[in-house]
Amino acid sequence: MLGLLGMAALAPAWAATHTATPDTRSGRHIMPPVHPRTAPCDIPAPLTAAQLRVLAARTAATPPTVLPAPRPAAQVLPTAAAEAGCDGPGRFAFVRLRQWAADTRIQGGHATRRIVVFEQRHWRADDGSGRETSLCYPPDPHPTTDDTYPAGTLDGAIGPIAGTPAALAAQITSISPPFLGAPAVLDAIASLTRWRTPDRDARTAILTLLRHTPRLTYHPAVRDRAGRVGVGISATSDHGALRGLLILHPTTGEILAYERAHFPPPQDHRSPTGQVEDYLLFTAHTRTSTTHTP
Repeated sequence: MLGLLGMAALAPAWAATHTATPDTRSGRHIMPPVHPRTAPCDIPAPLTAAQLRVLAARTAATPPTVLPAPRPAAQVLPTAAAEAGCDGPGRFAFVRLRQWAADTRIQGGHATRRIVVFEQRHWRADDGSGRETSLCYPPDPHPTTDDTYPAGTLDGAIGPIAGTPAALAAQITSISPPFLGAPAVLDAIASLTRWRTPDRDARTAILTLLRHTPRLTYHPAVRDRAGRVGVGISATSDHGALRGLLILHPTTGEILAYERAHFPPPQDHRSPTGQVEDYLLFTAHTRTSTTHTP
């Protein structure tokens, strides 16, 4: 069965890795701005089927992200999105993303596991209408899709991402009830941003919600699968078997990537290697006036 999250897309590598530096006055780690080789709101061209096949072959066995030493997120997360993102005017939120999803199949009493890579584009209007295009490898009987949705059919009960912490918490609770714990909060935020472009108020609300969610940890200078360096926010399940990881742009608060990984119990006193169940890589969060954005 494929992972629960939606599908994702790759952006150009960012120019350089930046290391977090301590702020001696506040005790916080401050990430300096990172500078992409292209303008931050440029939308990269979608991959062709041949390019997606090469990417899948090269990255199928990628292990979970290795994280720097953690600190409690409440101590170091900023209180607001410091810079504007790409949330300009336009009827449709536009999201380009790529997903690496674990596909486990059981046949004849034996389980087989493969990684399926999806390239997707999502358009969503506030009335719940929109469009989705998708390309996957290895291909299933329908390797490419192009679906249009009438009003009210795309998560009709949840509109745009809320711009206040209280309203955002209600949206998160409707997706992931509190008893599911901190990893489910990260999962729900990633799920919301699959189809929605959070504006600056919404990104600030996300940061505030994360600051007040218990058992989250902060990791400076975490690199995503596009080579971009951001800050990591992680949470693990009670027994440490499941880890969720959000990677955020250090100044805009944009969601760059989300990883859900499984770590089996260690054997023979060796550290578990872990496997990635889902990895979302976001290459565009903006707004457009039409569902024909390249």
